[in-house]
Amino acid sequence: MTKTKKHKVKESHKIQHKAKHSEHKEKVPGNFFPIISAAVLIIILVLVIVKLFGSSASPVISQEDKAKVEFYVMSQCPYGTQVEDAFYPVLQQMGDAIDFHLDYIVQEPSPGQFQSLHGEPEVIGNIVQLCAMKYYPENYKYMDFIDCQNKDAANVHTNWVTCANQNQMDVTKLRTCLEGDEGKGLLRESMLRAQAREARGSPTIFIDDAPYQGQRDALSFQRAVCKVVEHDACDAIPVCASGADCTEQAGKIGVCNNAGQADASCTYEDPVELNYYVLNSADCTGQACDASRILQVTQQLFLGGKPKVVDVDSPEGKQLVEKYGIEVVPAFIFESNIENTKSWKERTDLQSAFDKIGDSYKLKDEATGATFYISEEARQAKYDAIGITLGDNRPQIDFFVMSYCPYGNQAEEGIEPAYQLLKDVADFNPRYVIYSNYGGGGPNFCIDAESQICSMHGIVELNQNIREACVAKHIGMDEWFEFALKMNTDATSQNADDKWESAAKGLGLDIDVINKCFDEEGEALMAADKALGDLMGVSGSPSVFVDGDSYSGGRTPEAFKQGLCAAFDTAPSECNTKLEGEASASSAPQGNC
Repeated sequence: MTKTKKHKVKESHKIQHKAKHSEHKEKVPGNFFPIISAAVLIIILVLVIVKLFGSSASPVISQEDKAKVEFYVMSQCPYGTQVEDAFYPVLQQMGDAIDFHLDYIVQEPSPGQFQSLHGEPEVIGNIVQLCAMKYYPENYKYMDFIDCQNKDAANVHTNWVTCANQNQMDVTKLRTCLEGDEGKGLLRESMLRAQAREARGSPTIFIDDAPYQGQRDALSFQRAVCKVVEHDACDAIPVCASGADCTEQAGKIGVCNNAGQADASCTYEDPVELNYYVLNSADCTGQACDASRILQVTQQLFLGGKPKVVDVDSPEGKQLVEKYGIEVVPAFIFESNIENTKSWKERTDLQSAFDKIGDSYKLKDEATGATFYISEEARQAKYDAIGITLGDNRPQIDFFVMSYCPYGNQAEEGIEPAYQLLKDVADFNPRYVIYSNYGGGGPNFCIDAESQICSMHGIVELNQNIREACVAKHIGMDEWFEFALKMNTDATSQNADDKWESAAKGLGLDIDVINKCFDEEGEALMAADKALGDLMGVSGSPSVFVDGDSYSGGRTPEAFKQGLCAAFDTAPSECNTKLEGEASASSAPQGNC
């Protein structure tokens, strides 16, 4: 029977305790003493020291018995820095019992050229933190450095010098590591570890090789560690800090009494029974109508939930469609008893995700991502808005991206060979993911005072979106792919405003045409993409649609080609050509911005 880590640590306590007792069994001197060698004298001296001081020392925990904790983050991601800051005091208090690993989520589209979600400054921050880990691992000293950087995470690419000096670190040594091949090698190794864990979002957390889904405060992290390994610091931890810590009785709602106090305790309540319908269509296959993710989240929020899956073409389904005006599926309809559930009462943000229809509540389509139309009238209106003509044997691919989302860049690079093969028989439409009031609005993310036209990675990315859209509209799709792919590698979301002209001139593009379009049409182009994205349920980059239906295939040239060729009424001969190779970023996990 395999022992848990806790058991192993307990056993090490017993072994040391037994050793201490054995020290008292010293021989009583008799009438004859042999000459004691120097080695024996040393052993006796060691035993005396252990006897005098060992009883108060904490047992040393072996590496294999420590709690293994893994964080996969981005150095500028606010959620990543949040968990680092929360875990920092746990490491300070229990570092001797923790085997901590910190790695970074990046891509390497070409050798030595890294992409991170928040741009080049984040790449620099990732590398310099890895350099600090390499040269200052003792007692997790590098975390003092990272804690300092996190106080101004927007400037991790520059504040590292100040933070190194504050923590008595060798700036020259760190700079040499950062600017040389050593730093790139460290980031590449870190990237591969993150990819092996399929870490796509920051933070992704594992504790003792199991995904961690708990709360992200210091006490919750400490409690999770103490479930794996024993430590003196665990003795004073309250049983619970919130109901999320009360999980012993499956299927019941945990309630934390006297939360965070020494006398905290867990009690359990039966959840409110909640019936709800999941309307779906047998005609819709693939990811577009996969309701499993929403069902999983729903069951976590409403432990007493009892879903009933109904097909829209069944008699009951037709009644529900008419009663609730359903146009797209999957659709989730809850009885009014949802108002009595704990989640509903405690989370006003949850309530905003529902529309009240009669005495029932329907989860909003934008919350579910539903896109499959069951009404031919609504479907045709959607096709008209997208510009699709069914039956013309000319499929259309609409791909929504952000000019500096690495996953969107991955899709662009995969679509380009399919474009070269099928551009005479299919339509390719790049679109851009636009948000309202992103990042609180304002000039850092948005183009207008009302903050309706915003981009995730900032105003420079939004400007590049517009320039690329202008190239597509006024110059051509061949040139769009050339320009977009060159800017993917030559610039970032921080410097694209400075580098686009030289890239465009190198490709022979008309700078005046782009600038005129930028000034006169830019906002309208992005507003149109936002309106279309809202209609199609776009929430991230990339979002790809073939003839209006969500595409969920791979991001290689061959996968995109097959997705388009399946949409022909009569496939052309080009579809017999197999596209070799992969997008240059295809080794990265297929995540989304």
